[in-house]
Formats: sequence, structure tokens, C-alpha cells
Amino acid sequence: MCKNRLLTIVLGFVFSIQIFGYAATTGSIVGSVKDKKSGEAIIGATIQVENSSVATATDIDGHFELTHVPTGKQTIVCRYLSYKTARIPVEVTAGQSAAPLDIEMEEDGVALQEVVVSTYRRNDTETSLIEGMKAQLQVASGISSQQIAKTLDRDASEVVKRVPGISILDDRFVVVRGLAQRYNNVWINGNTAPSLESDSRVFSFDMLPSSQIESMIIYKSPAPEIPADFAGGFIRIATKSLPLRNSVQVNYTTGFNTNTQFTKTRLNPGSSTDWLGFDLSKRPLSSSIPSHLDMAGSDPSEVMRLTRSFNSDWRVKSFIPTPDQRLSLTVNRRFDTEGGTEIGMTTFINYSNTYKTIQDIQNSRFGVYSSEADKPVYLDDYIDNQYSNDVRVGAMHNWSFIFSDRNKLEFRNLFNMLGKNRLTERTGERNISSPFYREETEMLYQSRLTYLGQLAGSHFLDEHKAHSLSWNVGYSYAYKTEPDRRIIVNQAGMSEGADVSQLKVGNEKISRYFQSLSDHLFSGSVDYKGAVNLGSIRSTVKGGLMSEYRTRSYTPREFVYRYDNLTVAERQEYLYLPYEEMMSDAWLSADKVYIDEITQKTNAYDATNLYGAGYGAIELPVGRFNIYAGVRLEYNRLRLTRDKSMSVEQVLKTSRDYVDLDLLPSVNATYNFNEKHLLRLAYGRSLNRAEFREVSPAVYYDFDLFNEIGGNEDLKTCKIDNLDFRYEFYPERGELVSVGIFYKHFDNPIEWTFIDMGGTLRYNYENALSAQSLGAEVEIRKSLDFIGMRNFSLLFNATLIKSNVRFDESGIIKTEDRPMQGQSPYIINAGLYYQNEKWGLMSSLLYNRLGKRIIGIGKSNSTNHDVSVNIPDTYEMPRNSLDFTISKKLGKLIELKAGVKDILAEKIVYKQFPQFVDAAGQLQKREQTTKSYRPGRSVSVGITFSF
Repeated sequence: MCKNRLLTIVLGFVFSIQIFGYAATTGSIVGSVKDKKSGEAIIGATIQVENSSVATATDIDGHFELTHVPTGKQTIVCRYLSYKTARIPVEVTAGQSAAPLDIEMEEDGVALQEVVVSTYRRNDTETSLIEGMKAQLQVASGISSQQIAKTLDRDASEVVKRVPGISILDDRFVVVRGLAQRYNNVWINGNTAPSLESDSRVFSFDMLPSSQIESMIIYKSPAPEIPADFAGGFIRIATKSLPLRNSVQVNYTTGFNTNTQFTKTRLNPGSSTDWLGFDLSKRPLSSSIPSHLDMAGSDPSEVMRLTRSFNSDWRVKSFIPTPDQRLSLTVNRRFDTEGGTEIGMTTFINYSNTYKTIQDIQNSRFGVYSSEADKPVYLDDYIDNQYSNDVRVGAMHNWSFIFSDRNKLEFRNLFNMLGKNRLTERTGERNISSPFYREETEMLYQSRLTYLGQLAGSHFLDEHKAHSLSWNVGYSYAYKTEPDRRIIVNQAGMSEGADVSQLKVGNEKISRYFQSLSDHLFSGSVDYKGAVNLGSIRSTVKGGLMSEYRTRSYTPREFVYRYDNLTVAERQEYLYLPYEEMMSDAWLSADKVYIDEITQKTNAYDATNLYGAGYGAIELPVGRFNIYAGVRLEYNRLRLTRDKSMSVEQVLKTSRDYVDLDLLPSVNATYNFNEKHLLRLAYGRSLNRAEFREVSPAVYYDFDLFNEIGGNEDLKTCKIDNLDFRYEFYPERGELVSVGIFYKHFDNPIEWTFIDMGGTLRYNYENALSAQSLGAEVEIRKSLDFIGMRNFSLLFNATLIKSNVRFDESGIIKTEDRPMQGQSPYIINAGLYYQNEKWGLMSSLLYNRLGKRIIGIGKSNSTNHDVSVNIPDTYEMPRNSLDFTISKKLGKLIELKAGVKDILAEKIVYKQFPQFVDAAGQLQKREQTTKSYRPGRSVSVGITFSF
């Protein structure tokens, strides 16, 4: 401790001397740059000390700071394209900051000659994002880091739901235009985002902190240069890159959830490294455990040794959690070499440690509604209490090299790790074959890791910059592990006269699960763009190649405790003990209680996916029309390898290939009425391929769904035709009003169905016959200056959607037509923003609501269409969400920020709507709640230091 303090004092003393040395000979200048007419901040204006190399550029708020300015009388020169150059005299005093400069720039008013301006545009501001969307050849929506900074959104899952037509499922999966997560594709920095899900290829958006995002653009219409495996949206995320200036930023935020902070949390004690998001010592399987554990006939001493080699800590500790802790550090460095090369480095490190408690969760599952008794039939009826501790460690390290105005090189690295320690305590009744009172406990630890690395270059091939080439090579790695997920089930019969307080553990009702998933992805691409003359038409041609190779390994293991060697007297004592005592060494031996493995080898798999694509396209500007058309050729080979043998001794490895070769055309047409009004019309063919787990016949049990989930070896690739029509109006710079409609037709869409497998209910993947989705979108981003509210701006977007899935009644699965899974009939987002630069004050009020959507598929009988024997679909009900944020700058170095998320704290409710025909022949409708809970309000306050 003394050494650390001494080191801190020494470093602080050296740093102070360095600062004082600079201050003794130079001064500094701060200020802001605005448009004189509109008062809007000008971003990226060049600020330079005349006849000096001291220069900088304005940031996203139009602010700048010049350091190391020579003392005496100086002239500050401010330049920006299409504005008159401004020159401001200033007196600089050694070691002091001159009076702040408020520079107002006037438009030049001189018509510019047509020139080709080639630079590397910024996308982190709202203005640059909207200008970029206006210039897009496809239908697109997006959000910038400038807008993200005005919210309390902590990760990409909270950010993306602010975009029109987008909602979030399970707090991490994106639903675009009502289409489930499987219909979306995600790229980060030009590479496919890694997947951590064992049963699908989807990116978990909660893995990416919002502070790492520069921009997020969602393409909603196909184009030749982007992969065709999407129907809802192709989401391109860019992390922060080339900084405008040198800076260091430190942020600390603390807060609490109203459900959590004033209630005791209960958790199984973790390892010494839980605070870093992983566990390498306490929970993982011991190295002494063989690849398959078979206790039959084993030496008793070996049985005891192996049984006791598992983690023996079954304690549950109760405590008041500390408030949420979040800390981040950002370092930006920019270097200009004598040879003219611009070098930029951005390093970002973030850490968070948070707790969450949700109590009194109603969690039920129903059978066929009883029309005779006119009441629900419960299969499971529980109350859950859930406690969790989440740790996130993230790092980003990016380098940019601009060798000239023709050559740029980028090296990007992104790392994130999330650890979750969770305890669920469940009490209630189960009534399937006979009624039981049950208590279930689940102890879960999960660690997820992702790494993305990328080397990319962009080059102009000639001095006129009419031809360009860009390339990208990347590698990503994803790893997910659940070491030692423990489930304990106590139950007592509920027959007449039974004592339900005498709960006991059934044989094999204490289980331990270990599973791991690793995913490697190697990718490379090259893209060409060039200007050509087709007669009098100046056109642009594009072409490119892309390849990906992906490997995945999924390994689950399952163990149970057996007590068949206990005597009758020992059982009477053992079965009613608390499980902490049941798992003590006094009971663990070969002649008492021992562990055994029941892993099904068929549930593990290895898989590879080889993907290759090429495209060609042309952009034709004809008068006010701009037509962008092309074709994409894609080859995909999925290979799934697994052991089909149920025997431990026998190995029967089998592989099956799924091969596709598809030609996919697209056309995007734009009609420009003038600079402010345009129309877009787009058509494109896309597809949706089955994933590894979906084509595996392996079956696994989902604890949260109470059901088995199985794959289907005969799934076909879904083909989609997409049609978009949109009108866009840009009233002023940085403003947008758009209205659009879209239509999608699906052949062989892949959907979940709910089937009866001999009394066992199971979710299964199936190709439906077809599906349609029709919708309308509106988006408004507008300053309220026109009604006298100069510092206010409005963001509003809404989407209306109607979809329908048709199933083949001649198939094995009998399912009635219904909306597509995950589709909401409407989505509404609204935001009111206030920003006063003079006072350094900013606030926002954000609202979100989405209509009811299917989150669980029911079981129907379409042979006779008798609704009375259906188990209806489960819907997530509409819910209002309201967030408030306020921030205040204190000088140039400090900013305070506070806010409340989910102010209304409405219940999250899932419902079913059974129907039946009564004795009078009238159709009756009822509703029953399958799940409901209150997530609580989240309050936070933070401080940011900027240097």
C-alpha cells in the first residue's frame, strides 16, 4: 500500500512539472464555431494559429482547444468548406488560457465549381450520419455516437431499439421490421459479428458497450455489395477510429435498481476471478475427470475421489449489494509526421459490476383450456425469485494511418468479456401426470467472450481519384462457457392428506451441467469502385469478392447424483436435508451418494461453414434519377459432424453437407426532386439459411421454457423477395422526415412449431409453406426552432406491420396460419432533446412502446380446426418505457450526468388467449398470464473528466 502511494505521489509530481514546463512558455485558446445564420455548431472546421503548425479541428459540439500556443499577439484562422475564412486576433499569456472565442462563420455565397473532394468522412455526428443516409443508394436508417451520448443506453441492444422498425428480444437480440433475429445480419467494422448462441447464428447486442460505437447503420433493402442472408436488416456497426485531437477521458458512473438496492441479494459465492468476468479455478471440471464418467463397476475409492473432485461449495449467501459501478477510460492520440502521414490511435477500456434482483416472477405453463369448467389448466405454476451479478470487461484498440489523401490503413481490435452469476429459486406446483408441490433451485455461472481483429485498407488508384480499391482481412473469436450449472429439484405429492411441507429430493434430481461453445471466423474481401463514361452519362461501376470460413465446436456434459445405495433409514434422513448438507463429504462416497454422467453424445457437434461471394453493380445517374442495380452470386457449404452412436464405447461419426449456390439480383432507384426531397424504390432478392443447431436432430431441454427443443435435418433455405418505397424530406441540415412502405414474400420460411411427441411437448424447427410481411414506417428528426423552441429537437419514429405465415396442411406438423414469430403490429419511439451550449446543459426524454408479439408458439390441431383443443401462442404484451437523462458541463474538464431508466416501471407481461366453443355454440375468448414481473427503475449518476 505504501509503495502504491509513493508511486502515485512521484508520478503526480513528475506530471505536474511537465505541465508547468509547458505552461511557462505557452498558453492555450478555447472556443466554439457556429453557423452565423442558423446558430448550428460546425463540425470539423480547421482552427490554426497563423504561420504556425499549431492546429486542431472542432469536435461534435463545434468546440475546440488549441494548446502550446506561443505567447504574444496571435491570429487564429478558421476555415471550412463553402464558408468564408475567419481571422480573429488574440493575445496569449504564458501559462494561461485566453478568453473563450465564439466564432461565427458566414457562408461564402459563391457558387463552387464542380470538383471531386476525396476525404475520409466522419459518421459519429448526427449531421454527418443523416447526410450519409441521404447519399446512400439503399433504404437505410441509423444512429450516431452523438445521439447515443444523449441517452443512458449502456450497450448496443439499448441503442439499436431507437432506430425505426427495431425492437429487442430477450434484452440482446434484434428484431427488425417484426422479423425475428434469424432474419438479420450483423457486421462490425466490415467483418461478420461472432455468435455466442448454440442454436442460432445471431449476435448478442448486449456484448458491445455503447461508448465503443461510432455509428450504426441498418440497411433495409438488399444491394450487391452486402451479404444476402437477411430480410429484416443488414446492420453495420463501426467502432470509434481516427480521433480529431489528443484527449484523455475518464468516466465513473454509479447507480442502482429500485428492485435491487433495497432488497437482499442471494448468490452462490464465486471464484477469486469472478470480478473479471471469468472463472478458471472453482467451477470448471477438474482435469482428473475423464472424457466420460462411468461409475458402474468402478473401484469404490475411485468413485469417492471423483465424486469429491467437483466443486463442493453449495452455500447461498444473502447480502445487500453495493450500488452499480461503471468505469471507463478513453485515450485518443493523433500524430502528424514530417512526411505528411496522419496517425490516429484510440484506446478504450471499460469495466462494470452490477447487481439485479427480480422477485415474485409469475411463471406458468398451461395445457388445453378447460371449456367444461371454464378455467385454465396449469401444467406448471411457479413463483420465481431471481438474483444476478453481471461483470463486463471491454477493451478497444484502433490505429488509423492516412499516408496521403489517396491511401488509408486501419488496424482495429475489439475485446469484450461478460460474466454472469445467477441464482433462481422457484416454488409452486407441477401437474402433468399427477400434482406435485415443487421447489427448484438453479445456480448458473456463464462467461462470454468475443474478440474481433481487422486489418483494412482503402486506396485511390489514380490522381483524379476516379478509381478506388478497398480490402479487408479479419478474424473473430467467440467463446461461451457455462461451467457447473446446478439444478436441484425438491418435491412432495399433493394427494389428499399429504404433507406438502415434507419436500424431498428425487433420485437424479440434483444435476450439474457443463457446456462450452467456441467459434472461429476467418474472412477476407476486396472491393473495387470506378467512374466510367457511358456516352454522356458519368456512371460508377462496382465489383468485389468475399470469403469466410467458420468453425464451431459445441460440447455439453451432464451429471447427476445417485443415492440408490442408501439404506431405507439413511434415505429418510438424507432426502429431507438442506442441499448444502446433502453435498457434504459425510454423504459422498461409493456406498452412499455418488455422481454419475448421463451425457448424450448426440447433443455435441462440430461444424464448419465455407462461404464465398462475388458481385457486380452499376450506378447510373440519369437526369433526376439515380439507378443502382447489380447481382450477387453466393456459394455456401455448411457441414455438420456429430457422433450418432448412443453407446459410450462406440463412435459413429457422421457428416452431412448443406450446399447452396444462389444468384441474387437487386435494384435501388432514387428520384431527386431537389436537394431536399427524394423518392426511393428498391427491389432485391435475399435468403435465410438454416444454422448449425437447427439442422442437427439433437434434442436439449430449455429450463426457462419448460420444454425440449429439437432440430430438423431436412430444413430448406428460405428465399425472400423484398420491395421498398420511401419518401425522404431534409428540411435543414441534420434534419429528416421520411415515410415509407415495404413488402416481403418468403418461400419456405424457417419457423418454430410446437408439437406433441408422445405426451412430451417439444419446440421444433420447420419450413412453413410461405409468409408475407407488409408494413409502413415514418421517421422525424427535426429541430423545434420553427416554433420558437430553439434549443429543442424531436425524434419520432413509428412502424406498422402485418404478417402471416402459411403452413402446409399435408405436412407432418399441423399448424394454423399465424403472424410471424417475434413480429409486433406496431413499434413507437419518441425522443425530446434539449441542448443549451451556453449553459453547457443537455437533457432528453425518451419513450418506447411496441405492440404485442409472439414469443412462444402454441400447439394447434389444424386437421379439424377445433380451437377448443389448442394450446394458444404466447404473446409479450404492450408496455410503455420512459427514460430521462440530464447532463451539465462544469467548465471544459468536467461533465455531470444523471438519469432514470424505465420511469414508469410497468410490468412485463406474457399472455395466452385461449378460445373455445360453449354449449350454446358461441365462441368464447379468455386470457391467461404465463409470466409477469416488474423490472424496476434504474437510477444513475456519473462524472466525466476530459483532458
